[in-house]
Amino acid sequence: MLSRRAPSFSRLQRRMYVQRPAPLLIYQVRVDFIVFDLLGVDDQVLLDDPYRTGRAELADLTLDDGARVRVPPMWSLSGAGAEELLRVAADSGLEGIVCKRGDSVYEPGRRSSAWTKVVLRLTTEAVIVGAVSGNGANATTFGGLVLAAHTPEGRLRCIGGVGTGFTAASPRSIRAALDRVRRETSPLDDPPPASVARTVWWVEPVFVADIEYREISGDGLLRHPSFRGIRTDKTPDEVGLPS
Repeated sequence: MLSRRAPSFSRLQRRMYVQRPAPLLIYQVRVDFIVFDLLGVDDQVLLDDPYRTGRAELADLTLDDGARVRVPPMWSLSGAGAEELLRVAADSGLEGIVCKRGDSVYEPGRRSSAWTKVVLRLTTEAVIVGAVSGNGANATTFGGLVLAAHTPEGRLRCIGGVGTGFTAASPRSIRAALDRVRRETSPLDDPPPASVARTVWWVEPVFVADIEYREISGDGLLRHPSFRGIRTDKTPDEVGLPS
């Protein structure tokens, strides 16, 4: 029996588009069917019924078998209740919560404004070790920064890159600072991912960035990172791998 764990997008990618998974893959990457809405029952169409009505019908079906088919609970929340639920989600290692108006109806083919995903974000420091060339408005600055951190053994390892979160002016000042510390060879102790190695130009590992991210992928890279600024209160030697 596999132990239950929080959903992981990076692990689920191993099962995506695999129509006939081998028994070993099925064992290694568990996939549950999670039902959170009901669009119809037998000949009854529920598309125009309020969400809370569909949820009541879903509960009556008793589909949750405690194993492979799951019906997540629903709470009616406001104010401090929502804050408490976010805290519980964070403590449970979940990515966030999904909120929907109870009186809203299902809108086929579009992303409804009545359904909102509240994502929990993590933060970490990262050493800037390079950059990749940009296009268009970013042609004179960069398309993204290459990031690294130190392993417990002190080795500098790539943890991905970041290309969003910059203000309109920050790329110019960052590019000027990076140009002063460019180098011909990689400062990393371990080879970077091939996708990074093909396009990066390297810099001395002297700047520390403040990064927001969603989670760590299975290969140790930041998922959905966003740049928050340059840290002047941290030295590169103090930056360890995000946990």
